[in-house]
Amino acid sequence: MIRYIIVFSVSCLFLSKSMAQDVLKEQDKNSIISVIEKQEKAWNDGDINAFMQGYLKSENLVFNGSSGPFYGWNSVRDRYLNSYPTKEKMGQLKFKILNISSVSENVAQLLGQFFLCYPDKELSGYFSLIWLKNENGWLILSDHTSSSN
Repeated sequence: MIRYIIVFSVSCLFLSKSMAQDVLKEQDKNSIISVIEKQEKAWNDGDINAFMQGYLKSENLVFNGSSGPFYGWNSVRDRYLNSYPTKEKMGQLKFKILNISSVSENVAQLLGQFFLCYPDKELSGYFSLIWLKNENGWLILSDHTSSSN
């Protein structure tokens, strides 16, 4: 009987530990939202370099979109600069966060929707971001974006 109580207790401990990892701390969630809001503002100001501050400055960064993956911070920045060379080409961006969840203590996933408005059209789509928390805060490690239009 003692053995069953010990096994049950240890199982409860592991279960509660694994369930605790699924809950992102409110402070971490707010930090991620703050980065997204800064990116939205930077985009709408026509400042791709400021927009890129939300990404991990690393060769491990990956952006995956309709034209395939781009690896490394410089490559991702160059992709944005080439695809959106002027503020007019950038349009006005609005993000809608659908869900933020914890993968581990220092890794989170954000699912969202984007709306890119131009005077004569609107583009929209979905994105999933993998975030890494390091000494510089929460930064995007992986960005997968697809257009619905």
